[in-house]
Amino acid sequence: MRADTLHLTLAFLGSTPAAHLDALVACADTVQSHAFELILDQAGYWRHNRIGWLGASEAPPPHLDLVGALNTALQAAGFPVDARQHVPHVTLLRNTAGGEIPVCEPIRWPVSEFVLVKSITEPDGAHYEVIRRWSLDR
Repeated sequence: MRADTLHLTLAFLGSTPAAHLDALVACADTVQSHAFELILDQAGYWRHNRIGWLGASEAPPPHLDLVGALNTALQAAGFPVDARQHVPHVTLLRNTAGGEIPVCEPIRWPVSEFVLVKSITEPDGAHYEVIRRWSLDR
């Protein structure tokens, strides 16, 4: 993964028409949450989609509150919401065969905002364009 593509997804919307942009922004505008620190301290591998990841063994309550508030707003507006439990993680490898999972030093990630991102798929991989940012209360 390129450094400019590293991210943590709060809500995956898939292919969404541009005509829904105002509704997405309105959903995010309703979210109020506090800034927090996410500690990424657990490496893993999902065999079913061949992804190597770094995640948080424990999600802090403000992170879960942020995900919950965002998904509640999206669902109320008619957007599809993933019913599975949220697993905070950053994808590091795609299409990997797996192997031995290394022990990692914890990475402390201060989270003070969230963003709405447009994914653009090109021959060299995905590129992300930030459409809008929202600050979290301190």
